[in-house]
Amino acid sequence: MEQTAQGESTNFSANGIGDIRVGLKYNMLPTLRSLVVLGFGVYLPTGSTQRDDNLGNLMESTSQTRSGAVGLNPTLYQTYELVPHKLNQFASASYRHTFQNNDGYQFGDQWDFNLGLNLVTVPWLVLSSQFNYRYMVHDNFSSSLSRSATPADAPRLPW
Repeated sequence: MEQTAQGESTNFSANGIGDIRVGLKYNMLPTLRSLVVLGFGVYLPTGSTQRDDNLGNLMESTSQTRSGAVGLNPTLYQTYELVPHKLNQFASASYRHTFQNNDGYQFGDQWDFNLGLNLVTVPWLVLSSQFNYRYMVHDNFSSSLSRSATPADAPRLPW
């Protein structure tokens, strides 16, 4: 049988919802022209992370719709009206840390930074320009190929 680098097609379904984020936000600096909001969220693992492909093989963690692990997510959002009711700037930053799941897989930490401007030209047209940056740390997998002993592993008796 000739092998090619094309691989084998595998079908799978990723139906369902992913992890649920529960969060709290606190408005620290509410004024007429500015706003600073601190937030803190917790990602809760929902449902099963044991989805199979069409061949009956377990899909790896990165193919699942859920991480299967708890995550923490602090956020910061800031906005300021440079020209009242015409031009405002905004900035936001967030961090996500996900702990190791039961399969030994830990998704890498994620940092998101966003900066932008909004210009109100007429009430029905707002021009927006923004810069988005995401930094992600490599995922980590920790597992062992050893397994627990089963009755079949017991030494055979000589008689």
